[in-house]
Amino acid sequence: MKKKKQDNKGFTLIELVIVVAILAILIGILAPQYTKYVEKARKAADASNMDDMVNAIKLYAADDAHHLQTTEYQLIIGSGTGGTRGTTALIEPLISVGTRDNGLRAELEKEFPNWEKKLITKSKKWGENGSSASIKANITVNPDGGITVSYKPKKFAEYMSNSGS
Repeated sequence: MKKKKQDNKGFTLIELVIVVAILAILIGILAPQYTKYVEKARKAADASNMDDMVNAIKLYAADDAHHLQTTEYQLIIGSGTGGTRGTTALIEPLISVGTRDNGLRAELEKEFPNWEKKLITKSKKWGENGSSASIKANITVNPDGGITVSYKPKKFAEYMSNSGS
């Protein structure tokens, strides 16, 4: 009589192929969800960076020790394309461009060290048709000291209004 071999401890080739096929299906289902999650996080980081910068400008303007001239400023956070820096952040008065508010720049530098060199958009989907674009905040300082803010491009403005900022 033949004895049956009892030390069968490995997987068969068919079992391994089935496991690999199941893993491939799971990766195929989860990969698009992961990329959506990453893009959502990048957009949230861009919105947070812009919101922090705008709030710093609002605080600077509200402080009685400082005087922010009545004009319209444009805060631009440059687009990072394909791993390169692209343009970086800057703030300029749109009216009377020759007069820079160095106190505001110094305050922003204190709050956000090297912000003009380091701050770029994380998401590449702010532009039209999902292209890369700089994001902008137009900050209007009214004669009464009030501040109004509008954002560009349209996708970013919609994102900011939907996120409650």
